[in-house]
Amino acid sequence: MRRSICYCSPSSTLAGKINTWKFIYTPSVNLPKGSKLTFDMGSSGRDIDWEVPTTDLAKPSNVIFAKLENGKVLQAKEVDVAGSYTPQFEFTLAAEITAGSSFTIFVGSPKEGPGLASKHGTKAQTMAQRRRTFTLNIEVASKGKAKPKMEEPEVFTMDVRGGELNRIIVLTPSFVVRNRRFDVTVRFEDQYGNLTSETDQNTLIELSYEHLRENLNWKLFVPETGFISLPNLYFNDPGVYTIKLYNTLTKQSFNSPPIKCFSEANKSLFWGLLHGESERIDSTENIESCLRYFRDDKSENFFASSPFESAEETPLEIWKLICQHITEFDEANRFTAFVGFQWQGESPKEGIRQILYAKENRQLLRKKDVKYSTLDKIYKSFAPKDLISI
Repeated sequence: MRRSICYCSPSSTLAGKINTWKFIYTPSVNLPKGSKLTFDMGSSGRDIDWEVPTTDLAKPSNVIFAKLENGKVLQAKEVDVAGSYTPQFEFTLAAEITAGSSFTIFVGSPKEGPGLASKHGTKAQTMAQRRRTFTLNIEVASKGKAKPKMEEPEVFTMDVRGGELNRIIVLTPSFVVRNRRFDVTVRFEDQYGNLTSETDQNTLIELSYEHLRENLNWKLFVPETGFISLPNLYFNDPGVYTIKLYNTLTKQSFNSPPIKCFSEANKSLFWGLLHGESERIDSTENIESCLRYFRDDKSENFFASSPFESAEETPLEIWKLICQHITEFDEANRFTAFVGFQWQGESPKEGIRQILYAKENRQLLRKKDVKYSTLDKIYKSFAPKDLISI
């Protein structure tokens, strides 16, 4: 059975790149005149998302339009979607498209020519992502009074990789003990904080300790993964140390935060969030990805969830999922995860509180519930060590 073909040109890009993007669709059946093709860019309108184009063909840049194989241009129509901050883009066929012919959606510069794509194109999202999806919904026109037929959505995918190497981040513990080994992670990032290996192949990074142990000097290459772990480092003497990274190609230096070395293990310092929110990842609907981001990418020591208690914001199914992933990610000596939520009381007496559970009781306290309608009632329902209210 013949199948439709969907692909992007280019098939991959760098985060934040400005270009003209082509989405080529080849149908497996004839699409009659009057059929509607609706393109969804999947953008939420944030600064980190794919730039939302205009449908005005008179504009010099960042325009969305379509072309048929015969070169005829189709103007898009914005279609508002309930619950979405950005529109979808609808194309209505003025003539039949035969099976096997191509229908190309352009997003970027309305004109072709050297340098126009990078100057008048559309900016890609600034967050690296494998198989970033774009959706094309097809409504096939029917003859007579028959209802139009909705086909299965067609999906385009594009890989978004980290951009040019911009900085080197060293993730280290703040406090260590002399002669006790610890690990360090070196992240090679673009200007948006994505891991990247996009740099000159001759790039060489020299690692040394600043002011102390000058005899230690390692040379590192930028790996394909964009990060490298350096295990089993240690200091012989108490003091304050700094790890220095020097890019021999660009002559740039990058220093780690200071590392305090103690003679005995009598102090600890941990970094994290008790109000876990991220611009990149929705911490309610995508809690697993959010936890992984703060644990692995940001190297935080602890994290607390913070959805609102209302049933509209946090249905019971979502709350159970949050609790499940918090339990799975909570790992001794690596990453501490707390179950928490936001409770909004009367202003100014109560205000908004971030409530964290210190024990296993993980009930979502709804303000509409008479037992938890005020802070006083909540405090009386729990022992002092059961929860933390911020």
